Amino acid sequence: MNSSGHLVPVTPRTVQRPAVPVGATATAMAATSSAPFADLDVYLGTALTPWGGGVLRLEQDGRVLLDHAYGGYRTVDAVPIGGATRLLSTIAILTLVKDGKLALDAPVGSVLPGWPKDKAAITLRMLLANTSGLPARSPCLEHREMTLAACVQEIAAAPLRAPAGTAFIDGGTGFQVAGRMAEVVAGTDWAQLFETRVMVPLGLHDTGFGKTDNPRISGGAQASGEGYARVLRQLLPAPDPDLLGAALRAEVLADQTRGLPLRQSPYAASPGREGMRAGLGVYRERVGPDGRALEVIAQGVFGFTGWVDTERRLVGVLVVKGKGEEVWPVEQKARAMVRAAVPVPPR
Repeated sequence: MNSSGHLVPVTPRTVQRPAVPVGATATAMAATSSAPFADLDVYLGTALTPWGGGVLRLEQDGRVLLDHAYGGYRTVDAVPIGGATRLLSTIAILTLVKDGKLALDAPVGSVLPGWPKDKAAITLRMLLANTSGLPARSPCLEHREMTLAACVQEIAAAPLRAPAGTAFIDGGTGFQVAGRMAEVVAGTDWAQLFETRVMVPLGLHDTGFGKTDNPRISGGAQASGEGYARVLRQLLPAPDPDLLGAALRAEVLADQTRGLPLRQSPYAASPGREGMRAGLGVYRERVGPDGRALEVIAQGVFGFTGWVDTERRLVGVLVVKGKGEEVWPVEQKARAMVRAAVPVPPR
């Protein structure tokens, strides 16, 4: 952070760190090998060139399998993460649910005074699942000089695009409202709430929002590979510390769209992904025959991608700053190469 409390990315340069236990020393890093990922390493060394490089971090069962920087990046570099912010915000808000200060199915009006009657059916769950019927965008999302409370008032005055709970509309307005609900029950602003409930317990220093009166709850954070991986671990069993608990972790991974029509999705024009369903703050990329999420992703407009492979007990982060639609084929191929290199361990 700089002197005013804002998170500031560091200047990139190339560093490569092979597989090591989480928290291992530099000496241990130098002694390990990343041979299973040799082809992946070569691929990304070329594929990430159009965007100046990037970072790939992979972890499994508490061990760092790969932490490589490419092009002009360092492994510690943080970048704007766009929509991948939603998972950070979801976890912060769900810690309040775990503590009994909020409920997933609480109506917005039970927390925010003056919430309009035409939106009375909207719940916290709908806000985090993008099934609230609110419009995807509002002008206030672009105004950092106003407060989150004022932004939510603007959103409250906008007409619904669909009745609450009847359609999936990907966007940022619902997360603004959810963030304001969190502020009210926590009795503090979003920056302090996120720092206290996520940054401090997970030891994050380069992953977060910085300070602004109107944080963009769905897209205003930045993150490093290592920092975001710490957050992703919360979606695997028995993380340390455990910010959610098993029941809320299952809610994050479950299909929260529940068969609703997908009115607006960032993947609508992406062949093979247009039908992807969402959990809370994540998309369910691969799903088993029993409906269990095998792989979920949190992805931003600049291509930054975090994912959790529940079969392999693996988390991965691709740090890149490009154009999402152009980066997607690269991250999809990289993730396929990871699946090929890392077998599914016995249960």
